[in-house]
Amino acid sequence: MALDVGPEGQRAFLKRLGMLSPVALELPELGEPQAPAQWKELAAMTIAFGHGLSVTPMHVAGGVASVVNGGLKVEPTIVKREERLAGERILKAETSDSLRRLMRLVVERGTGKSADAPGYQVGGKTGTAEKAAAKGYKRNALISSFVGAFPMDDPRYVIFMAIDEPKPNKESHGYATGGWVAAPAVKRLVERMAPLVGIAPVKEEEAPDAASALLVAVKAD
Repeated sequence: MALDVGPEGQRAFLKRLGMLSPVALELPELGEPQAPAQWKELAAMTIAFGHGLSVTPMHVAGGVASVVNGGLKVEPTIVKREERLAGERILKAETSDSLRRLMRLVVERGTGKSADAPGYQVGGKTGTAEKAAAKGYKRNALISSFVGAFPMDDPRYVIFMAIDEPKPNKESHGYATGGWVAAPAVKRLVERMAPLVGIAPVKEEEAPDAASALLVAVKAD
């Protein structure tokens, strides 16, 4: 799929998403994304599955917010604003809707099941990255993460949880991947913060089924 899009198309989209420049936070210490100098077919393929491009957690959170909010660019800030500033459109609203359904499906039936906080329609994506070393990658050293949004029918919050070098244990069935160590932490955080920010749970039987909704959308297209 990355080759179908092509290196230039992939790079242009990631640039619009804000992944190739520092996040414009109101802080002097800003992380610079690390991207390949030669963005050719090999780079496009590896970036498509998570290697070859390195960004900060704020990049991830801002990017996911832009994807799930209807497709409008979100500029992260630490300053409270009275009004939302409408960013440039980077995705069609229909595409954003389909991606929200897919992210909900990851939690309903995929690798992010442990992030499923009943009643709050969490959606997201797991991430398990090998830690880089001087000559390749560290053995058995991971950064395991989960980025989620909720409620997925009308997202209000994005949460990014990353755990540095988690250790597998009996509770995680010997795994240290994002789905086993970061997703459960996101679930607990959602369950505790949702009541504090005024989000009431919905009954499971009233919540839309992501798989059915996605199937309907595909048939409609």
